Amino acid sequence: MKFIKPSEISSKIMTLIEESDESVILVSPYVKISKWYKLIKKLENLDSRNIPVEFIIRDDQTNQRSFQELNDLEIRYSPIRDLHCKLYINEKYAIVSSMNLLLSSEINSLELAYQTENESEYQELKEFCERYLSIDFDKTKVQNETFTSDWRDHVCNTLRENAGINVKATQENEVFLVNTGTNNYTSFIYNGKQNHLRISGVLSGKEYEYLSSNKGSIPMIDGVELELIHGQNRHYDTIWATSEKPLNSYDLNNVYDNEKSLVADQVTNFIIEIDNFKKWARQNI
Repeated sequence: MKFIKPSEISSKIMTLIEESDESVILVSPYVKISKWYKLIKKLENLDSRNIPVEFIIRDDQTNQRSFQELNDLEIRYSPIRDLHCKLYINEKYAIVSSMNLLLSSEINSLELAYQTENESEYQELKEFCERYLSIDFDKTKVQNETFTSDWRDHVCNTLRENAGINVKATQENEVFLVNTGTNNYTSFIYNGKQNHLRISGVLSGKEYEYLSSNKGSIPMIDGVELELIHGQNRHYDTIWATSEKPLNSYDLNNVYDNEKSLVADQVTNFIIEIDNFKKWARQNI
């Protein structure tokens, strides 16, 4: 490990961000960067290059300011209980520091930091992130393969050509709507503490009652959790899918290149499974 002088810590962290080609993970329990314009510029440059960035922050009721700040800046983050460590890592090297990403720390605090110098040191910190912070580095990095078409066209073409479903699709603001002739499906990215893909399909009253009483008949779809929602006040009964892992993308109009295939597959698989169930239900319920 190479010692970083206190006066150089923030600049070294920004260099780490600038030199990233695949992904950046910034582990800082507390965050206050809205007026740290130089750092924000580095993060904006990542976004323009489609390099995913994720903050890991402390999950604490007293830390609502950090949540709000990152929400306002539209930066993805994951909350971790009892988080105290500070770590900044890209696909090449890492920096361990005492410094939170607070502008006040950069200006007023005396901090220390070390930077990895070899692959062994880097791998130890990477393994720490995977084990204790649940970071999937394979998911966060930019993939080499490219998605050559609009992911929504891919969904429609797959449904038509592989599943024989004649679909009509529209995009309304941040919501992707699909009509298969027998059902309506809605997809969007829900922005809470994390970004998750959510997909819904309409169920008839009989279909809802059957699945509620026969939970084993609910389809299994890779990468998503399914739940039944009982319609009230003249709303339809529905079945919902929520992606198990959070996304870097914030809305379906601007899906990151490395997540287009995942989003397209989950939407396609959900529609096929629910449409197949509804066909079976018409014959058997």
